[in-house]
Amino acid sequence: MGAAPTATKPEVPTSVDPNPVPRQAWKLRKIHAELTDRGYLRVLVSPASVRLKTTEHPLHAHPYGADAPPLHPELLEEFVGLAPSGSRSLDEAIRAFYTAVGIPSRPLHPIPSPRVPSRFSPRAENAVRVLASGSDLASTRGRTVGWRVTADAVRLHVGLQGEDLSHGEVAELQLALAAWLRLNPAPGGAAVLPAEGQRRTVGPADGR
Repeated sequence: MGAAPTATKPEVPTSVDPNPVPRQAWKLRKIHAELTDRGYLRVLVSPASVRLKTTEHPLHAHPYGADAPPLHPELLEEFVGLAPSGSRSLDEAIRAFYTAVGIPSRPLHPIPSPRVPSRFSPRAENAVRVLASGSDLASTRGRTVGWRVTADAVRLHVGLQGEDLSHGEVAELQLALAAWLRLNPAPGGAAVLPAEGQRRTVGPADGR
C-alpha cells in the first residue's frame, strides 16, 4: 500500500520448542498460503536467505509483550537491500537457510526407493515372454465383448449391449494386464523381462 516495510513482532512462546527453526518455517508457509488465498499475488521482497553484517541488539530482558524494546530497523533495511530482486519461492529460501545453519532438509527431488518386483507365477512369466516377443494376448473370439493386449497397448472390445465376462475370462484378462504392466512400468521404473520365449499368441483356450 506504499507504506514503509515493518518487521513482525515475535510472539510469546507457549513452551520450550525443541524444533524452533522448522516450526518458524511452517509458520512462514502458513502465512504465505493465507495471503495467497486472500488475493495477494505481487511479491515486494523476494524470500531469501542472506548473511547480514549488522550486529543484532542483545536480547532484552523482556523481548515480548508491551514492555518489549522497539524492533531493529537496521536489520530489516539491510535484508531488503541484500534480498534478490528476481522471483524466488519461499521453499527455496527456507532450504538455503537450512543449508546455511547446517540443518538437514528434504531433497528437492527425492529419489523413490526401488520397488521389489513381486513374484510372478510361471503362467504370468510366460505371458510376459509372449508380449515381449511381439505376439499378443487375446480373449476368446466369437463374442461382442473381448480384449486384446500387445506389448504397446491394451484394447477392449465392447458390443452394442455389452456382455459380462465369466470368472475365467476375468482371470485371463488380469493375467494379460499384469504382464503388460510388467513390460510397461510407471515413469521412472524399469521393465522386467523374462528369458526369451517362443513367439506365439496365448488366449483363454490355451489353458496354460
